Amino acid sequence: MKKIIMSIMVLLFVVFMGCTKDEKKDGVTEKVYVVGTNAEYPPYEYLENNKVVGFDADIIEELSKRVGFNYKWSNMNFDGLISALQAKKVDMVIAGMTVTEERKNFINFSTPYVSPNICYIVLKDKGLNSSKDLENKKFGVELGTTEESIARKVPGSVVIPFTGHTAALLALKANKIDAMLLDETVAQKYMENNPEIESIGVASGESKAMAFNKSDEELKNKIDMELKKMLGDGTIQSLKEKYGI
Repeated sequence: MKKIIMSIMVLLFVVFMGCTKDEKKDGVTEKVYVVGTNAEYPPYEYLENNKVVGFDADIIEELSKRVGFNYKWSNMNFDGLISALQAKKVDMVIAGMTVTEERKNFINFSTPYVSPNICYIVLKDKGLNSSKDLENKKFGVELGTTEESIARKVPGSVVIPFTGHTAALLALKANKIDAMLLDETVAQKYMENNPEIESIGVASGESKAMAFNKSDEELKNKIDMELKKMLGDGTIQSLKEKYGI
């Protein structure tokens, strides 16, 4: 009987230790967090050899080291990111997402880490010289973005939604729309690669932050603590300089 009891105790100890080891290994959480993004937004996030790279990607990599977690990317349309968070298909989002009061009703935001201006982008040969020239014009915007709300404020504007900026750019080149809206740094990259387009003005800057499910307060707080440190110790500034933001 004693041998049987001892065998059971040894088995329970092994199971317990196994469970403990599943939780952490070398200070890194074994759970693989799914990071949602829309990799059509250089230099923030874009695909290079089928890998998500860029400013936001570097932030996640640094956070994974500081907080201690493994992660993988889930690349999707921007308008699907919030619903993916709510359904817990992703654990966090980093995609140049603007902090708005409306979005705060559905998700939690981290500390904002960048606040770029928004540019009005047009074809150079269309005779459009300022944002005032865009009244009663067609705007191509990505679904679910704050650029959509900015475009709707232009008097007489016709807003045409797209699933991504690449599709909107193609429509602009084909004269199917008159203008599109992009973050200032993103616009610079697009103009470098497409010399036929230009910026004719900017709207005010908008704060960008990471996003989390409302129920994941602990995860959000852990990430936020390190993100604040990265803002204070120059890490974010160095990454901004690296990517020309």
